[in-house]
Amino acid sequence: MSSIRTPKLITILCLLMFAYAGPALAQSPPTIDKSFASATVGLNESVTLTFTITNPNPATDLTGVSFNDNMPAGLLIANPDSVSGSCDTSLVTTLATSLNMTGATILANSSCTFSVDVLATTAGDQVNTTDPITSNEGGTGGTATATVSVVVPDLTIALSHTGNFLSPQTGATYTITVSNSGGADTTAIITVNDNLPSGLTATDLSGPNWNCTLSPLQCTRGDTLFAGTSFEPITLTVNVAKSAPASVTNTVSVSGGNETDTTNDTASDPTQINPVLALAAQTTSVTVTAGGTATSVLNVTADSGSNLGAITFACSGLPALATCSFNPSSVTATGQVTLSIATTAGSSTSSRTAGTVPPFVFGVLASLALAFITLGGSRRFRWRLAATFATLALLAIAGCGGSHGANRPGTPTGTFAITVTASSANGGATAISTVNLTVQ
Repeated sequence: MSSIRTPKLITILCLLMFAYAGPALAQSPPTIDKSFASATVGLNESVTLTFTITNPNPATDLTGVSFNDNMPAGLLIANPDSVSGSCDTSLVTTLATSLNMTGATILANSSCTFSVDVLATTAGDQVNTTDPITSNEGGTGGTATATVSVVVPDLTIALSHTGNFLSPQTGATYTITVSNSGGADTTAIITVNDNLPSGLTATDLSGPNWNCTLSPLQCTRGDTLFAGTSFEPITLTVNVAKSAPASVTNTVSVSGGNETDTTNDTASDPTQINPVLALAAQTTSVTVTAGGTATSVLNVTADSGSNLGAITFACSGLPALATCSFNPSSVTATGQVTLSIATTAGSSTSSRTAGTVPPFVFGVLASLALAFITLGGSRRFRWRLAATFATLALLAIAGCGGSHGANRPGTPTGTFAITVTASSANGGATAISTVNLTVQ
């Protein structure tokens, strides 16, 4: 009897257990998460990408776990051999632009990870999203997304000087500074070029850890310029020519470092050039009547630190029979000097002088006198004849005299540009000013 009851009891127990357990519970799909080791990566540098696969089910293993991940255009799988982690990496296949996991088993209530290095090839934010993860027991799960910003070095350059330059002058300096305002360190040689304007001549170009030359006017270095930092400044020393214009602009440029933004790679520095010696007429036009003297006051500006010595003056472009003078004749510092231009008046003269009586006149008179003595006639006749002789003699004497005249020229009339030149005894500094002289 007991042998008959036992199978029935087992059957009843099984039925009770089935009734209590109810239908089989559904399993949750696996989850996937991913992250980059750093929020940023330099262009052409690598960063580690890590995947985490989780089985959320407390009592059921998940098999056939699979997913695929396509890299965005700016990222590449750096090295297939870099795959490592607690997941079964033999089930992970990598290509240059994608990777996938196929047929993995994730134990109940556990997770595994694996990592791979990716290479950043394009600047900007790179967003990487996987395809949905799947499993045999849990079906299809979600996706995972991670973003890395690919940053690049960004070189900038600054150029400056202090105060105004003088003309002529030796040794006034520029300061050149190269900085990296980008998010990544430089990875290549950096070159600085200077386009020096006419009127300036470089005499020295140097800076700590820079390799510089004067021809071409250039500095280079190959060490790393870290993001957000600057290299040691470069000092450019120049001479200013006597013929330098009143204003020049110096321009410098930087290149290299594997930067991609070249819109901020130049800098310009306008530079005012003041003369060491300057001369300016207070009155630039003067009028004088020939024979008179015209004056104009000249302002002399001399740089006190240039040791110019005695400054003397001269003028050119004067009309004929005109002279110039200066009071004082020289100066040694900033001050005033008076220019005087003396002209000459023209004149005309005439005079009469007694001439020499030719010998034949006396012969004629002697003959007439003899005739007067020997000729007869009345006394009245003889007196008339004597008066005639006297008149002829006076006329002869007067006619043999003469008159002559002479004209003395003066300063010609017109307008003349008079150039006044100031010259220093030391340093060869010169300055000019023009005064227009009108002679009436």
